[in-house]
Amino acid sequence: MISIFNRFTDSADTGADSDSSGGDPDDAVTWVVRWIVLYGDRRVLALVTTIVILVALLVVGTLWEFEMERLVTETRAVQTLFNTLLGGLILFVSVVLSINTAALAQEFAPLQVKLARMEESIEFQIELEELVDEGVSPAGLKPFLEYVIGAIHTQTESLRASENSTGDERARADLLALVDELDTELSLIGNRIGTTDPQVSAVLLSTLEYPYARHINVTRRLKSVHRNELTESDHDSLATLLEVLTILASGREYFTTLYFKRELRNLSSSLLLLSLPVIVFTAYVLLAIDAGLFPQLGFLGLGSRLFYINLAFVIALSPYVLLSSYMLRILTVSKHSLESTVFTLDSDAELKFE
Repeated sequence: MISIFNRFTDSADTGADSDSSGGDPDDAVTWVVRWIVLYGDRRVLALVTTIVILVALLVVGTLWEFEMERLVTETRAVQTLFNTLLGGLILFVSVVLSINTAALAQEFAPLQVKLARMEESIEFQIELEELVDEGVSPAGLKPFLEYVIGAIHTQTESLRASENSTGDERARADLLALVDELDTELSLIGNRIGTTDPQVSAVLLSTLEYPYARHINVTRRLKSVHRNELTESDHDSLATLLEVLTILASGREYFTTLYFKRELRNLSSSLLLLSLPVIVFTAYVLLAIDAGLFPQLGFLGLGSRLFYINLAFVIALSPYVLLSSYMLRILTVSKHSLESTVFTLDSDAELKFE
């Protein structure tokens, strides 16, 4: 499986290399795919998609001019199309806003419930601070990830040090294998965080494919398999590492939940602002079709009726395009997010301990 997050950290270097060598088509394609699926502004993506649909319709109208002219001059068929779009649009907006209203209603809770949530969040931070012992843990996503990654690096360096570690060669090799894999994965995340804008979406996406379930499982099995060979210092470092990995996993999933809520709020507000003008415009188009009133000005040699019918169609379709642009990123993040559990469906090879 080729990940859409691959080569994220190399974007600056590859950009420099592309400038000097004329550009790499694969890098350009990767950047475009990432922009469409994840990093692009959803409203800009919806606008670009709408323009592409309009251009495609006009190209078809140019290639099959007589057939398309015949279609758009069928007043009854065109009226039926826009009637369906108008009714579907009103129903569609009502359903989406109702769903978001129901989601908003879940945020209403008594004061004691709100207080309990705040206390749980503070207890979570205190638990992390007791493990890290580096001051108060930050509240933002990017500082939080840097804080936790620093704590994990502290434990991996403790395990890598040979002074108080086990002398058993097999146990030592397994420890170093785990430490090397953790350092590699976390360094990758650290580079991703450092090369992205401090937005929730970009920073959160940099951690989506971190296999914390695998690392938690490997750490627990290493403690179990080599429990007699490991020193007390090794056991303490592994226990702390296990707790920090668990906190990283749960914290990331919580921020993912906040991200989904923010995306749904952005979708609702954008859809509400767009839908009302589109509904009014579509109703006006229906009246214009019924009265046979169309602007007589053509466009690039196309008939005026063909051009304006296609333009009205893509405008009426724009709320659906906007929804699709948001849902594309939401579903992509959901697909690449892991559940808050130590189980995984991935079939990656595990570190073997004997």
